[in-house]
Amino acid sequence: MKQRLTAAAISAAVLFGSLSGQAFAADSGFKDIANSSSRAQIEALQGLGIVKGVSNSEFHPEESLIGAQGIELIVRTMQLSLAAIDFKQAPTAEGFFTNVKNDAWYAESFVIAHYNGLDLPADIDPSKPLTREQFTHYLVQALEKTGQYPLIKMYINILDEKEITVDYQGTIQRALLYKIAKLDEEGNFHPQEIVDRGEAAAMLYDAHQFVETHKDNGQVDPETPEAPNTPEASATPEALQ
Repeated sequence: MKQRLTAAAISAAVLFGSLSGQAFAADSGFKDIANSSSRAQIEALQGLGIVKGVSNSEFHPEESLIGAQGIELIVRTMQLSLAAIDFKQAPTAEGFFTNVKNDAWYAESFVIAHYNGLDLPADIDPSKPLTREQFTHYLVQALEKTGQYPLIKMYINILDEKEITVDYQGTIQRALLYKIAKLDEEGNFHPQEIVDRGEAAAMLYDAHQFVETHKDNGQVDPETPEAPNTPEASATPEALQ
C-alpha cells in the first residue's frame, strides 16, 4: 500500500496530541493501549505519523473526542481544502458558526468543512464531545468528497435504528457498507454514545485506507450517483448517496 499522506494530513497529528507541541519519539510506544480494541489501528496511525498521544507514552484511548478535535482531524485526514473555491473575500469561521472564533486553532478546518458540504450546525459547540452518529456522519461526508465510490445498494438492519437521528441514517448505512463503522454483536450501533479517541482513530484509519485502496485500484466512480429514497434492500451495484 502506498503511503501518500501529504503534510496537511500528517499535521492532523496535533489532534490526538497535547496541542502544546509536545515532542513525540518515533520509536516510542503507547503504554495504555494494550487492552484497547483499536490498538492495531492506533499503532498504524502512530507509525504513519498521524496521531500523537497526550505524552510520549500515553494515548488515552478511552477519552472523549470533542468536536474541535474531530472536525480538524477529519478535514486533515481526508485532505479537504478550499483550493477549488473562488472567493471575493476570505471566509471567516464567525461568519458561519456562533461558537467558533476566528482565532481558534481549529477555525480554518470548520470553514473548510462548511464549504466542502459537511452539514455542521451553525451553533455547534466545538468543546462538546461528538456522539458516534455525529462523528460517523461527518466522516462519511468528508470521505465522499474524495471521490464517488460504488457500493452494493443494500439496507443493513440496525437493531437500535430508532435512536439514530433521521438525517444521519443514510450516512451511517454507507459507513457500514464502506466498513469504516460497525455494529456490535447484537446488531446495535449505539448512535447517541460519545465516541472516544480510540474508536475515532480506528474509523479514521479505515477511512484513509479505504480511499487509498480505491485510488490505487482505480475504482473511484466519476459519476455522481443518486440517493435512494427508501431503505429497501437491493442487490444492484449502485453507489449510495
